[in-house]
Amino acid sequence: MTTEAETSEGAWPCSVCGEPAGPQARSDCYRCGEYFHLRLTTTATGPDCGDVWIDDEVMALQFACRNCLDQQAGLTAPGDEEPPTIEPDAPEPKRRARRASGGASARDLARRRR
Repeated sequence: MTTEAETSEGAWPCSVCGEPAGPQARSDCYRCGEYFHLRLTTTATGPDCGDVWIDDEVMALQFACRNCLDQQAGLTAPGDEEPPTIEPDAPEPKRRARRASGGASARDLARRRR
């Protein structure tokens, strides 16, 4: 999140649902750099507010929150009537990671194998 404070339980708030996201069940988005809930194993329980996939171009795992994935797909977030407008002179926000140009999600790869 843009704030540097942690919640009272020592966990950062999820950028998608706003609930605390502990270090064992979170990741940071490659697009916006915000933390989100991510189940890191198939046996883990709890919310899953994003996705992870292998990017063939950079040969690495890419992590993205549901907000950025929906925005990339052209969907608007709940409660948004219209997409936000970007001012032409507004500076672009800093990103923590390099943005990948493509790649398939792990779910898509698994579906193709069936």
